[in-house]
Amino acid sequence: MSEKILFSLENCPKCIQIKEIIKDRNDIKIITFPHNIADWNEKQLKDTENYDVFNDLQITAPVLWVDGKKFIGYLRIRKWLQDNEK
Repeated sequence: MSEKILFSLENCPKCIQIKEIIKDRNDIKIITFPHNIADWNEKQLKDTENYDVFNDLQITAPVLWVDGKKFIGYLRIRKWLQDNEK
């Protein structure tokens, strides 16, 4: 089974929209971080580094990580979801 993780930020309009789209998909794990990076704890920092999304989340959110491939931003994630409907 493939691993799919949505990395999102609190109070992020695009993140909220994507989470609404995937709310019925139990194959995508959702991880939400505080909007301000200074508020992230050690585990959150380590998770973003392990999945290589730290720099991406500083630029834009959300980020969908699918088996090592990243889809960055609302439009790219929405396109991936449309192309990979469950």
